[in-house]
Amino acid sequence: MKVINQGNDVVIAEQVRFAHTFFSRFIGLMFKKHIFRDGALHILPCSQIHTFFMKFPIDVVYLNSDYEVVGIEENLSPWKIGGKFKQVKSIIELSSGAVVKTGLKIGDSIKFK
Repeated sequence: MKVINQGNDVVIAEQVRFAHTFFSRFIGLMFKKHIFRDGALHILPCSQIHTFFMKFPIDVVYLNSDYEVVGIEENLSPWKIGGKFKQVKSIIELSSGAVVKTGLKIGDSIKFK
């Protein structure tokens, strides 16, 4: 499954993994050596993240219930706590640089296909 920007049909990530259970949300990307190639992790439900026990920086996209981007953090380093944004219901974790590469911005709508 892909993550796509609905407004311009740009593919944000080619492969999405889902963390929709307690255990998969708890583990997330911790202890991984890198994010999988052209990959993303969608965490639902989730309103805030941390990068404890991670070995690489990530881009973080905060989504509301309509999958609209309400917050973005680029290049969030390991051992940090992500920001707090209003109305966040889920989060997409991407490889660092993906936000700039794809031109993603606040207000864009995301779809999974």
